[in-house]
Amino acid sequence: MRVAWLAAKRCWGLVAGEHIEKGRRVVDYTGAVVSRKAARERERDDRANGGTATHGVTKFMDLTPEEFRETYLGSKMDVDALDALRSKRKEKAIDAISTKDDEEALSSDPTTLPDATAVELASLPASFDWRRRGAVTPPKNQGACGSCWSFSTTGAVEGAHFLKTGSLVSLSEQQLVDCDHTCLEDEPDACDAGCRGGLPLNAMSYVKRRGLDSEANYPYKAVAGSCESRRDGPSAVSTISRFGLVSQNETQMAAALVKHGPLSIGIDAAWMQTYAGGVACPWICNKRALDHGVLIVGYDGDGSFAPVRLHKEPYWIIKNSWGADWGHEGFYHICKDKGSCGLNNMVVAAMG
Repeated sequence: MRVAWLAAKRCWGLVAGEHIEKGRRVVDYTGAVVSRKAARERERDDRANGGTATHGVTKFMDLTPEEFRETYLGSKMDVDALDALRSKRKEKAIDAISTKDDEEALSSDPTTLPDATAVELASLPASFDWRRRGAVTPPKNQGACGSCWSFSTTGAVEGAHFLKTGSLVSLSEQQLVDCDHTCLEDEPDACDAGCRGGLPLNAMSYVKRRGLDSEANYPYKAVAGSCESRRDGPSAVSTISRFGLVSQNETQMAAALVKHGPLSIGIDAAWMQTYAGGVACPWICNKRALDHGVLIVGYDGDGSFAPVRLHKEPYWIIKNSWGADWGHEGFYHICKDKGSCGLNNMVVAAMG
């Protein structure tokens, strides 16, 4: 284990400077032992729940779970607050429909998107992947900054921009980190705060108001700085006209994915620290406290995207923001239709 761990550290460039190498390596190895134990337990539990995931040595193995959470994840979002917002929006939409006020129904974001019809659900493809249709940029890397929420947001907006224009443009996470401080409605403490976390729901409001510049014009730095965007955007490349909360039903989520493009979601990411491949079916995680923003880009329901299938467990294809040297070349495969780690509790679609 120690030999494999030190080799992995060299591979990922994680060895500290020579002046602190000896002491730091002891601390790192201790953390790795803790993580390795967790990896064995997760792999065992994963098999019991129908998964095939491998958990083991990753580039985060020098961190204890606490350090990992503090460095790479955001503040936990209580799903109860999201449920209250969802109920409020549904009531508002019903009131608008009853008064035939279509403008009111569409003017207040986030809306709650209407469910797909039985006919639409019947025509859903067994498997679907927006990467194969050109709507997904390559995996990015947030670095040691809790800005996952900004990557989840840009991924959905990039997809909406592609659906509207046919052009795929990498958009600026740094603009959100520097400039967006939007707070969730009725939750004054749930605000976007750069590397200290945020919510895609809040960020979508910012994008709708201000637009987003390109990654090329406003590159990512992995630290929060002063806003370099004017109030109307420096040269906004993309914006959205609407965004909405998607149903917690995972079949409806699949329909929204196919119709609107990649979906921004929140998830409890505890099991992701040790994830090395395969289809994860997490057994124990907190579905009601989401701490990581990611992007659903597709799903596999019949083995279409796996040349060799050892099981028939359907799974979501999720784009993460920890670089292409994590997971499946930057992507996470996690069981579908089980509400795994709360992935269905904060699902947001963007519309160009």
